[in-house]
Amino acid sequence: MGFSSVVQLWEEWQLRILVLGSLAIQCFLAVFAGARKSPVRPLYRFLIWLSYLGSDALAIYALATLFNRQSKVQQSSKYPSRDLEVLWTPILLMHLGGLVTISAYNIEDNELWRRHIVTAISQVTVALYVFCKSWPPSADKRLLAAAILLFIPGVFKCFEKPLALKSASYNSLVSSLFAGDDISRTTTTNREVELEEYIQKARDSVKRNKYPPELDNDGARPHLSHLSRPDKLFTDVMHAYSDRFSSLNSFWSLDDKRAYEALNDGLSNLFDLLYTKDMLVQVRWHLSYFCCAVYTRISTIALPIVAIGLFHSSHKKDYRGSDVSVTYLLLYITFLLEIFSFFALLKFYFEWPETIPQHSLIGFFARNKRQTWLMSIMGCLQLKDFFDKYWCTCSSARAITNLVRGHVKDGWLDYILDAESYRAFSDSRGHWTLEGKGCGQLVSESIEKPFDESILLWHVATDFRFHSKGASPDQECARRCREISNYMMHLLFANPDMLMPGSRTNLFTAAYKEIEGFLHGEDLTLADEKELAQKIADKVASSSSSSSREGFVHDAWVLSQELMRLGDEQRMWEVIEGVWVEMICFSAGRCRGFLHAKSLGSGGEYLSFIWLLMSHAGLETFAERQQRVQLRLPKEERVKIAMQRIQEAASNQATDPSTAKGTVPVKEQENAATPAASEADGPLKQEGNYTATTSASQGECVAPTSAPAVEIVVSP
Repeated sequence: MGFSSVVQLWEEWQLRILVLGSLAIQCFLAVFAGARKSPVRPLYRFLIWLSYLGSDALAIYALATLFNRQSKVQQSSKYPSRDLEVLWTPILLMHLGGLVTISAYNIEDNELWRRHIVTAISQVTVALYVFCKSWPPSADKRLLAAAILLFIPGVFKCFEKPLALKSASYNSLVSSLFAGDDISRTTTTNREVELEEYIQKARDSVKRNKYPPELDNDGARPHLSHLSRPDKLFTDVMHAYSDRFSSLNSFWSLDDKRAYEALNDGLSNLFDLLYTKDMLVQVRWHLSYFCCAVYTRISTIALPIVAIGLFHSSHKKDYRGSDVSVTYLLLYITFLLEIFSFFALLKFYFEWPETIPQHSLIGFFARNKRQTWLMSIMGCLQLKDFFDKYWCTCSSARAITNLVRGHVKDGWLDYILDAESYRAFSDSRGHWTLEGKGCGQLVSESIEKPFDESILLWHVATDFRFHSKGASPDQECARRCREISNYMMHLLFANPDMLMPGSRTNLFTAAYKEIEGFLHGEDLTLADEKELAQKIADKVASSSSSSSREGFVHDAWVLSQELMRLGDEQRMWEVIEGVWVEMICFSAGRCRGFLHAKSLGSGGEYLSFIWLLMSHAGLETFAERQQRVQLRLPKEERVKIAMQRIQEAASNQATDPSTAKGTVPVKEQENAATPAASEADGPLKQEGNYTATTSASQGECVAPTSAPAVEIVVSP
């Protein structure tokens, strides 16, 4: 077969191959695109990304080929299947519109909605031109009717995609959050009193919900409507304190299991809003998109049925058998894909698989020294960096979430008494635990370093203590500490922007080189992680050079020795656990909502779970922290005004029960609130009552002092 014959064969089969290729990509996306709600294998995610990009390109190329092909055969009467090929045009438009399970692959795709509108206009124009210029007057009228019926959903689907992208773009979301009656000007002249009022009501709500009710007999999950929409968090827009109190009250009325499910619901809805065409999520803001989506869903299911019936009754014997078969495949599979993708969107519920990425500096060093065949292959394929980031996982997401939830509840019950302590608790990254446990100065200084350095020091120190001789790391507390430690190191290594703005990944490289220096000349080919950690600790302890005593690894070893001096092992691990829980909360609260939403498109980060939990639990959000109001009034006066406002609301409720959720009179207990008497370097957890003050601009922790309890009881 000569070259000219190959070219002729390609010209003859080119359009069929392109059309069937476009159909195959749609099938792949229908099956796998919805699975992006959960972490999937990197290979599948790469194929989904490739299919998402290729689906538009292949459909556009097929339409261009059809345009050129019809212009060549327009004068020829020796091409009987031309009518069928024109029937493929609206089906290609449907492919160009995409499936309901995927509108955007990355969050940045939503900002390209203008480009997609231009593409839709140009391709619909080309399709209509091809159809009008190429359809012969003598063609089968039933095929003409079928083509017209298919053009209706095809055109709607082409414009549905850019509308979905526009509705999920950042500016559209911010605008739509305050559309209509929702937009209002801040009328309060005393935001610090409003904050104090929220804190006092929140404390009482957490106290009343200390023991959440059991699950209803019908399995219903109450109050979840307040928790299913984290869109304002994603846009970093401040919630009104009334809305925040509703979310807090709902969240703390749930037990641990239902709270975990509520977090799943929120992330699932946020994913649907940003990355799919789920009209049920988007209807609240964009009525035009909702109408377009409803009509598109109906037309893509109903009209193809009629078109299939018309094609069945047409004169198919006048056309090539291969073209008839291709047409059948296009009609039936495109119809089935619309049904399948719609139900797939309902099926693929975002449910965290309870796995958390793990990355250990010492484990990373041990893997590199072993040089297994798998690592060699990854190196040859230039995939080693990606492989290192996701080498290990642990199945403790639910347990760690419950641990963080317990920490936040303890904060509301035992620490947060007023606006100062409320901010100090959010700013703490280990201060509360260390001072509450009476740790020494060297341990406390380790958390005063830049946050990324503190993460590295505590990570290596945790590994030293976990793998030390005579340790019993099988206890649950020790394992949880190491799992959180490894996850925070994963963030520093693989996703530093989410750990904290300005985090430096080269710290990991610097510490790695320090370990290489300590173990230079050692045979490490068969060393496991435990043996390697002990060997590093021994080398650091015996090192006398000044350079080795100025590195991260040496500082981590010193920290581990100070932790060992705390006394019994149980107390040591409780301190390490408390510090790591505070650090992961500190990191989650300082990550922009945009980055959390962006991570959902690539499988999500567990940090987003903590971020959502902290917001629902009533702690300070990123937006609130960025717009902190300066606390000018004395604490005693601010608390007094807040109490008066709560009493007034209770009186109004008693007079008119239909106004709002009311309160009962405030109960003042012994020891009225007094201003803080002194300052110190960090918050202090005491046996009795305590308070704390913070700098309004920097959020610096200062010492809590003995303060009275003011209990404010709010009726549910």
